[in-house]
Amino acid sequence: MKHFITGAEFSKKEIQQIINLAIDFKNGKNTFDLKGKILTAIFVNPSLRTRLSFESGMKKLGGFINILGGADSWDFEYDDGAVMDKDKQEHIKEAARVISRYSDLIALRNSQLMTKKNKHDKQVTWDNLIKDTPINQLAKYATVPVINMESNMFHPCQAMADMMTIFEKFGSFQKKKYVLTWAPHPKALPLATPHSQMLLPAIMGMDVTVACPEGFELDSSVIELAKINGGKVTIENDQQKAFQNANVIVAKSWASLKFFGNFDQESEYRKKFTNWLIDEQKMSLTNKGIFMHCLPVRRNVVVSDEVIDGQNSVIIDEAENRMWVQMAIITKLLQQI
Repeated sequence: MKHFITGAEFSKKEIQQIINLAIDFKNGKNTFDLKGKILTAIFVNPSLRTRLSFESGMKKLGGFINILGGADSWDFEYDDGAVMDKDKQEHIKEAARVISRYSDLIALRNSQLMTKKNKHDKQVTWDNLIKDTPINQLAKYATVPVINMESNMFHPCQAMADMMTIFEKFGSFQKKKYVLTWAPHPKALPLATPHSQMLLPAIMGMDVTVACPEGFELDSSVIELAKINGGKVTIENDQQKAFQNANVIVAKSWASLKFFGNFDQESEYRKKFTNWLIDEQKMSLTNKGIFMHCLPVRRNVVVSDEVIDGQNSVIIDEAENRMWVQMAIITKLLQQI
């Protein structure tokens, strides 16, 4: 049984099939009746687009959705062999199997870096977070397909919406230069979204460049995963050079692994790169490139008003496509049962 955790569970051909189905859904050319099917979505972290797009998409398909928020269930224990004599009430081993009995699919949003704290939890190491224990343990013990709505390492649903948007605009991924650019932000943000925004375009054969200041390189294991799946990724520390002749510009800020666990040092370091804001001058270097961002976005910090409100900005299409592509992912996963 396939889950949807990294996005690399599906082949290039299967990813294209999901995108095609999503476009058919959007254009009213295909319908699936999921009457009686239930998706249980667990949100450990807050959400706007992810929650609404899954709720709306499931209802459009005729199915039902259960929403569990942080206060609606126990704080699960995820480690096998744990001695549960502290604050954890229930192990995921039981919870996953019970939820599976009530559901046809389970989705989880649990990013341990996505907190309202303005600093890293010094008790958490990257070596521990990279294991993506919550989503992987849920998938291990669930008896129905599991969807990753954002973990420590990946946000594949966002990347799939991005790929759908690009395919709508260009009709192909081949010979298209795709630039994922780091952008300024006052806080150190999670790496899940940029990891997926690098991985999926590479798998689909785009010419992928990650533009970032030195010290903000993404995790090497995700670059390796892209290579294993036939992709190629170029790292560029010169933002303006990266933008030249690009067809797609995707802006996102993320934390520095070099300074991970020491927010004060990272905060001072990232202040050096406020000039990485995306503006009209930089976009003029592209090949009439489209501008994308997953949202929410800090205007005139990450990107200028002129760019985000410009005719080449596709951020609202991109957000809408979260719903259509997730409907296609749900359908694909249910077809294997």
